[in-house]
Amino acid sequence: MNTVYGFYLIMVVMLPSGDIKGEAVDWFFTPYECIEAAQFHHENHDTPLGVGFTCIEDILPPDAEEKS
Repeated sequence: MNTVYGFYLIMVVMLPSGDIKGEAVDWFFTPYECIEAAQFHHENHDTPLGVGFTCIEDILPPDAEEKS
């Protein structure tokens, strides 16, 4: 089982070539804080088309837990 330490807010951009680029914007303890920040960024910043905000888990892989 994976241990979730928090959540990264990621800005994702889809380029005309089909490539996808991402950049971490911030880190949160709960998914609710992260989702709220993603909605805030989407609604209150002048983001161009093709830019989105999403949250992903910050985890410790299962094999790392066994070595500790």
